[in-house]
Amino acid sequence: MPETVTVESLPSGEIQTRVAINVAASSAQDRPGDARALLRDLNAVRATRGLVQLRLEPRLCDLAREHALDMVTHRFFGHASWDGSTPFQRMHRVGYEYHVAGENLVLDVDEAAAHQMLWRSNPHRENMLEPKFARVGIAAIATDNGELFVEDFSD
Repeated sequence: MPETVTVESLPSGEIQTRVAINVAASSAQDRPGDARALLRDLNAVRATRGLVQLRLEPRLCDLAREHALDMVTHRFFGHASWDGSTPFQRMHRVGYEYHVAGENLVLDVDEAAAHQMLWRSNPHRENMLEPKFARVGIAAIATDNGELFVEDFSD
């Protein structure tokens, strides 16, 4: 079966876009409670739309966390890793199989603000409400300049 990748959260030209962020890698702190809160908020809205609840996938959580830490370490914000790999290449590299996948990124003051920011963005909201997605990995990394969230979705 040919692979299909949804890239709703990667608008035209965004895959190679990197924005410099002013964060100190030494300030990075994993915030699993905030990742779980973002999942609860995401699933609450999916439930109101009659969509299946997303299951947390540990392998996607690991990939999301690695990408978040890569962004903090190299002080950038973008879908392409420091080495240039896309979210989908990162999934393939670790042997994660999927038919449909997507990624959302957000940097905001906290989980509640990040949740609102994602819902206000059409491409990010489309990923969050994609009925083909059944699994998600979420990472939350607190920095001295806000909290960075990565959501990696798959079927």
